[in-house]
Formats: sequence, structure tokens, C-alpha cells
Amino acid sequence: MTVAPVLPADPVAPADAPPLAPWSRRVVAALLDGSILGGATWVVLGAGGLAPDLTPTFTQGPAGDVDAVAWFTSPWLVALLLGMLALQGWTGATPGKRVAGVAVVRVSDGLPAGVLVSGVRVVAHVLDAFLMIGYLRPLWHERRQTFADSIAGTVVIQTREPPAHPWFAPVRHAPSALGSTSVSVLALAACALGVGFSITSTSTSTGSSWESTVPCVADGTVATRSAVAVVSRTGGSTTREHRLWISRTTDSDEESALAVRWTWTATDRDLVGAFYETDIRRADGSTMEVSQELPSTGSASEVLGVAPATIEADDLQNAGSGWTAQTRLVVGGEVVGSCTFDSADWDAMRRG
Repeated sequence: MTVAPVLPADPVAPADAPPLAPWSRRVVAALLDGSILGGATWVVLGAGGLAPDLTPTFTQGPAGDVDAVAWFTSPWLVALLLGMLALQGWTGATPGKRVAGVAVVRVSDGLPAGVLVSGVRVVAHVLDAFLMIGYLRPLWHERRQTFADSIAGTVVIQTREPPAHPWFAPVRHAPSALGSTSVSVLALAACALGVGFSITSTSTSTGSSWESTVPCVADGTVATRSAVAVVSRTGGSTTREHRLWISRTTDSDEESALAVRWTWTATDRDLVGAFYETDIRRADGSTMEVSQELPSTGSASEVLGVAPATIEADDLQNAGSGWTAQTRLVVGGEVVGSCTFDSADWDAMRRG
């Protein structure tokens, strides 16, 4: 007769153990922690910063902002995130969780899970983000666990005084009303600052789209010029945000582009197939060419102008320092206007 091994039952919480945290408290804790991280990101990186999150989803960062700055480019934000993970790993609670009255502990012994497990739990929250099902799972799961909790072996309990992490248990003093209140007040202050810096109190925009003319010097390649080029550095408005006592200015200089606008006096030449082209010559000798065909409209002896061709600022930055450019207008197979400009003139023509 073969006796089947008896598997150990799941740990049973002691009768006096804290209850599992309600889902609503967990939501409040996540929102408060998110406000701390989001507010700090605004202070450090401005409105275009991508904030870290202890409960990540698939909708992070400013919508549609392809040039947003990632949080991990800032040592301050990296340190803040690591500090939040350390608090959760060693005490069971971040500031948001402390205010909401919840703590993350191990299923096995009810102690704080440690920094490594806390980090794994944050990464595993990616599974919870699919259609938000994992974040809703505590509503029906017997242990009120998200998928991340199940993977990390943690549960969320309702308490502001979880047991000490094994590393700190020998030196931890017995909980006191004064000490507990002081920690809660500090956590509440951190959350209040986070909420304050996460909400825009005022936002003002000054100016509108602008352009600064960049000198384009005739280079002698055309004997009798009938066309003139205007080269400009373009940009948009400046936005100033005020949150609590700090102001941040977002200037669109970084989004500027180079615009080349040609005008010329047509004679009796054929205008079909007219185009202008710009060659950007990098310092290493390589060339980047941008060309645009012009509409075949207009008549003889008429001054004609068309919408400018633009070269994005990123392309100019990729060209490196010391680049030069020549822009030409070609009509009927003949160059009717040509001039040159360089990176020094471009860099100098910032909006004042």
C-alpha cells in the first residue's frame, strides 16, 4: 500500500493577525504614492517628464509627447524610487500606504518582504496592468492578492504597525503612540506635497509661433540673382506653470526647426518642375540633402513665394557642430538663387 505524501497546508494567519486590507485602501495608497513620484518628477524634469510608478500601467507619461524625458535620467528620481522600495521592503509601507493604513508583508510569516521582493513585485505589476484585471483581482481573490502579490508571495494587510523586518527586529523599540503619530505625520506631509506638486495651480502661455532670421549669404554661384531666400529658426510659445511655491517654464526652443522660404521674380521661363534644395554639409564631410518641389503656379514677371521647406532641429543636431549649408532654387533646370549659412548663425539666432 502506497501512502501519498501530505502537502503542507497554506499558512493560517493567527487569530490576532491584522485583517487583509480592503481594496479601497489599496487604491488610496497607490494614488498617494503616485502623487509623490509624479510631483517630484515635475519638480525635477518639468511637465515633459515621465514619472516612475510603484503600480505601473500602460498609460504612463504625457499623452502624445514623443520627446518626454524618462525618470531614470535623473539621479534624484532614481534615488527617490529606491527609497520608496526600501521603505516598503523594510517597513512594509511607503508614505502613501502609511497614510492609508496598509502594509505589504510576506504570506509565509507576516513580515516585511525586503527590497528585492518589493522590486520584483513592482515589475510583476505589469501583468496586473493588462485590462486592469490584476489590479481588480483583490475584489474576489480569497487573499485579496493581485497577480504580483501571488508571484512575490505577499499580501496587503490593514495596519500602520507591521512587525519589523528581521534585519531590524533586534534594534527596533516597542511601538509608542508618539513615535507612531510622528511617522504618520511625516508620511501625511510627504503625500500632501506630492498631491500639491501633481496638480497645476496656474498655467500661462506667452507668445505664439515665432521665427528668428538666420543670415543666408550669397555665395557667388548665381551671376544675376532673381530669387532671394529667407532662412529662419522657428519655435512656439512659452508655458509657465505654478505648483505650490515653485514655477517651471517650458520653452519650445528645443522643438524649433529651420525654415527656408524662397521668393523670386519669374520671367518668361517655364515654372513647371521648379524646386529648391538644401545641402547640409557635416563637419566630417558627409552631406544631408533636403529638397522640395514647388507648385507650378504663377505667371511671367510675377513675384512668387511658396510655403517654406523645414529641416527639423533634431536633424541639425545629428549633423554635429560646425556644419554648413547651401540652399538653392532651381527653375527650368537652372539655379536662379543660391546662398549659404552655417551652424554658428543657427545657434546665435535663438529667441531673445
